[in-house]
Amino acid sequence: MITYKIHLIRTGKTSDGPWKRYVGQSDLPLCDKGREGLEELKKEFQYPKVEMVYTSPLSRCVETADILFPDLYTVKVDGLMDMNLGEFEGKTFDELRDNDAFSQWLKNSFQNTPPGGEETEAFTKRIIHALSTIFINMMEEKVTNVAVVTHGGVIMTLLAGIGLPKLPLHQWAVANGSGYTLLMTPQMWMRDHAAEVFGHLPEPRTEDDMDVYGLYYND
Repeated sequence: MITYKIHLIRTGKTSDGPWKRYVGQSDLPLCDKGREGLEELKKEFQYPKVEMVYTSPLSRCVETADILFPDLYTVKVDGLMDMNLGEFEGKTFDELRDNDAFSQWLKNSFQNTPPGGEETEAFTKRIIHALSTIFINMMEEKVTNVAVVTHGGVIMTLLAGIGLPKLPLHQWAVANGSGYTLLMTPQMWMRDHAAEVFGHLPEPRTEDDMDVYGLYYND
């Protein structure tokens, strides 16, 4: 039985400034600090040696893939794009703190949707379908070890949905340039629509990574 490895890696940062903004589908490039941070991680830690790279089509993910895996073929997957945050897009916490819809979203994002944005259920289905498409493509191309460069919210929501062990959303928080390795088999995916989370890469988490909604800050 063949086991497939998919390394989920969060994009680098998009802002050097002190103001943290909620960024979903805005197509922002990496900032200087974001690029430097990725280069430092690459020097200090060993990223996995992979055969292909899949990315969200947004610039920050493509740029991250180019830094971490400069010599590999990259496939853009539209379904890996971050959540559409609607009216919350590009705004800071201070700008939204008195917004009733924002407060309700923070309390329960599964039952409340940003005005003009994407429902969490629809977002979850979209990214699981994207992962399934990647897995099928891996089998067709006969590759067993790939990287997927995407967004913090995508990784967290995806693993809360299909990851084993089963953990709540906030426990899958991850820093920029870091991520998790999935072990997948056709049998487990077809039977359970699940994947084993094998390990964290390339650096240990810190307490700063555990802010669930902070994952959308300058991502």
